[in-house]
Amino acid sequence: MYDLIPVIVGPTGVGKTKAAFELAVRLNAEIISADAFQVYRGLPVGTAQPPKEYLEQVPHHLVGVRAPSEPWNAPLFAQEARAVIDRLDHEGKRVVVVGGAGFYIQALLEGLPEGGAPTAEERERVSAEVMQKGPEGSHQWLSSLDPAAAARIHVNDTKRVCRALEKVLYPKPASSRFAPLGRERVRVIGLECPREELDKRLMARTRAMWEGGLLEEAAGLMAWGIPEAANVWGAIGYREAASYMRKEITREEGIELMFRRTRQYAKRQWTWFRHHHDTEWHDSSIPVGDLGLYEVDL
Repeated sequence: MYDLIPVIVGPTGVGKTKAAFELAVRLNAEIISADAFQVYRGLPVGTAQPPKEYLEQVPHHLVGVRAPSEPWNAPLFAQEARAVIDRLDHEGKRVVVVGGAGFYIQALLEGLPEGGAPTAEERERVSAEVMQKGPEGSHQWLSSLDPAAAARIHVNDTKRVCRALEKVLYPKPASSRFAPLGRERVRVIGLECPREELDKRLMARTRAMWEGGLLEEAAGLMAWGIPEAANVWGAIGYREAASYMRKEITREEGIELMFRRTRQYAKRQWTWFRHHHDTEWHDSSIPVGDLGLYEVDL
């Protein structure tokens, strides 16, 4: 009989990385990162990778293992994460999954739908979100998910923006090369905190990134010739940093733009996890040791 796998989710900046580390230590487990950008090596600041001391104490998978020029998406994540889980199961080791990429987690748990057009429900979800965000906000959302598509589509072409979002959010591969993990194998733990507190954390983190190496990482992407259509440029902060270095915006404008995009992304994550995966919510200020997540029922 398998142990339930803890899957720690929630908005960016809420404290998932720390909670996953503490839980992994208590469970003597290894960690899988369910993130769209932490997989890239040489970019620990802009992709918000776990601190070095965490990486040294607990094995982390799918962190800093791919070149910035390489693609990374939900199907690739699901296949690689499932392979890690199967290997650790075979070795008798436990695992903790952590991340805010809701569609990646959905792909791991439920698999990927076979070929065909998006369902009416999927289109309705995208359409409702686009109506709420408006043309500019929807185009920014697409840009964060598929920069290449956003570059091709005008901000006011709402119909094509919707179709592009459907494609990236609900891909229809011809086949899946892995078996879905299944919801019965996991316990999804959501971390949350008051919006005002999260805003403070996000602004503090944004400024810390600008001071702590974001500019250097963005300069590296430019120097390496990584095209802006590459997935890695979708990580919030790199485009703003590049614009600042090109003298298109001031430093404070870059910081404010990055904070706003991060805040919008956190709101989308909150919405996603409140409607998916039967998430069990906990106050992020409570130490993970007090949540009972490492007890025998897990």
